Amino acid sequence: MRFLLENFEAYKKEGLEAYAREDYGRARFALLKASEFLYKLADKSDGLIRESRIKNADKLLALSRKIEHAHPGEIGESASEGEDGDGDSKFAASESPGISFDDIAGLDDVKEEIYARVIYPLKFPEKAKKYGMIPGGGMLLFGPPGTGKTMIARAIAHEVNAPFYTVKPSEIMSKWVGEAEKNISKLFGEARKNKLSVVFIDEIESLVPKRSGSNSSVMQRVVPQILAELEGFDTPKKNPILFIGATNEPWLLDPAVLRPGRFDELIYVDLPDLAARKKLLELNLDEKPLDEDIKIDELAETLTGYSGADIKNICLNTAQEAFMDSVRENIDRKICQADISKIIGKTRRSVTDKQIKKFEKYLIQQ
Repeated sequence: MRFLLENFEAYKKEGLEAYAREDYGRARFALLKASEFLYKLADKSDGLIRESRIKNADKLLALSRKIEHAHPGEIGESASEGEDGDGDSKFAASESPGISFDDIAGLDDVKEEIYARVIYPLKFPEKAKKYGMIPGGGMLLFGPPGTGKTMIARAIAHEVNAPFYTVKPSEIMSKWVGEAEKNISKLFGEARKNKLSVVFIDEIESLVPKRSGSNSSVMQRVVPQILAELEGFDTPKKNPILFIGATNEPWLLDPAVLRPGRFDELIYVDLPDLAARKKLLELNLDEKPLDEDIKIDELAETLTGYSGADIKNICLNTAQEAFMDSVRENIDRKICQADISKIIGKTRRSVTDKQIKKFEKYLIQQ
């Protein structure tokens, strides 16, 4: 909550200050960001506070639209996060990302499921046709933060050698206000121009939240449009799309998005197991000056409950401390077991037991 509130206040201040100095492009972008964080705050609130936050978020969106219509020629590409000066939104794909499943530690069950239901039908279309497996479709990756959901999406695009469209929530808010439905269609239209495309949207719950829990007129229009685009993913298409959404809060999603023909695959990405933690340590300590007393197995045991992002950060902080010692003392010193253990002792787990239990409860209900 504090993170959302701080970002809302910072962007609101930035937007109003930019408007005062007539930097209309920056003002519009900052106000849109402020409204995005305020909508998220509203979703986590109740009663009059919730109603007030939704009302104020709608006002910020209205102000940003007023700026766009009043000063269309003064909103440049850099300030509006990739929009043309004429207000037309463009969605560009990156090349197939250079991340494979070999770069992702553990998650063997997740990889196996993705291979069986997604990658193999695309790599072996004739066999897939014979067995009635249809390429493309919708997939939802959900689980605690820092478990590698974005890396998995990139690896999938690499494995099938497809253009990768990745859209951030902030970019969606800045592009889809006003002509939301048109721009959603344009995103999927651009993706369908390719023989095969992967479209990835993180924090998907901010685009398709439970409509019963949102009074935003924007969301009431956007959600049905996205659902309409997802319809028919389970039918043969000349140019299939693999649409991947990721979320840390699947319980906030509109139930309609989980129906057959939309997100057909719901894949839980859990915290790394022992084997995965060992590989994460090896990957993140690779080519660093390590002492012979390093015991990867013992460290991996100690890191039970830590996410992949936590482990990466621990290795980075350990190397940084050793580097600073070598600079201050003008020596070449190796990283030892005690160095890593010290950093582990100072690092709190980013995912709590309470959060894990919430995911376990959600899994039982599916």
